[in-house]
Amino acid sequence: MSRFQTGLVVGKFSPLHAGHRYLLECAESACDQLIVLSYSRPEFAGCTADLRRLWLAQTMPGASHQVLDAADAVRLGLSMPFNDASEESQRQFCADLIDRSLQTPVDAVFSSEDYGQGFAAFLSTHWQQPVESVVVDRHRVRFPVSGSSLRIQPNTGWVEPAVYTAQTCQRIALIGAESTGKTLLSHWLAEQRGWPWVAEFGREFWHERGGVLTSDDLLTIARTQVNRENQAVQYALANGQAGIVCDTTPLTTLIYHQLMFDEPPPAELVALAERPYHRVWLCSADFPMVQDGTRSPEAFRQQQQARYQIELAERDLEHHHLTGSLPERQHQLLS
Repeated sequence: MSRFQTGLVVGKFSPLHAGHRYLLECAESACDQLIVLSYSRPEFAGCTADLRRLWLAQTMPGASHQVLDAADAVRLGLSMPFNDASEESQRQFCADLIDRSLQTPVDAVFSSEDYGQGFAAFLSTHWQQPVESVVVDRHRVRFPVSGSSLRIQPNTGWVEPAVYTAQTCQRIALIGAESTGKTLLSHWLAEQRGWPWVAEFGREFWHERGGVLTSDDLLTIARTQVNRENQAVQYALANGQAGIVCDTTPLTTLIYHQLMFDEPPPAELVALAERPYHRVWLCSADFPMVQDGTRSPEAFRQQQQARYQIELAERDLEHHHLTGSLPERQHQLLS
């Protein structure tokens, strides 16, 4: 294998498996410097950017890593293509990302798939200098495994135990309009499972701001909610717990923005609302609203619920309905 100054590996690493490790080790051994890019849109529950960042840092500590989700891309001034976007879009995004954040053209692209040759040719034109394609174990003879198969059926045959544990750590989220039992039910479920509970930061922040929020405040809420969720996952992993329960998601914050402001939501908030979960429960607004002095009128609750139906349908997001009395909903959560 030729010797290169700077090599590049791009992948979802969702999850990071033995085939990825072999590819990365081969690339690192052939380069003075290795750059690893990891992105996915949508992301997959159990393989979020914060976890992939940790996996790659542990596996290839000597490489330069750029691991990001769609919200991270927005912060860099970029728009991340979806996974089913054209090859041209993916190549351009990678080139722009390297130019923007790493500022280091590469000499070689390492891959285990057919896209490598075309990708290297694109980068050669982009930087006006040669970029070679190096294919490693193209036919998966050494490691007959794929990330897509491991997302369907996680197992420890091809991934490290720590990766398997993180991938299968369940993220359960309850969403729905005001006064549909989210807080009570999510806290109850966390207690039943013995898992960490991620409280709704938006309510805390609303009280802190005296009930007056700006568009930027809602972005702060979504960012903080994600950070708290990531911390809860790390706590669960460190303490042998099999999941976390979230009282809301960034999608809820996006829906609040849609209903509260006439201006378009921040692009980063839209991206954060794509955050994946293993299971999403939609609490129905089918019992009387409990007015605690902070709730909006019933009409607003129904507007919220309608927005959830629209967003879930447009995103084709799998979810489960919680209906009936609180005891009935508790029974459904445990079924």
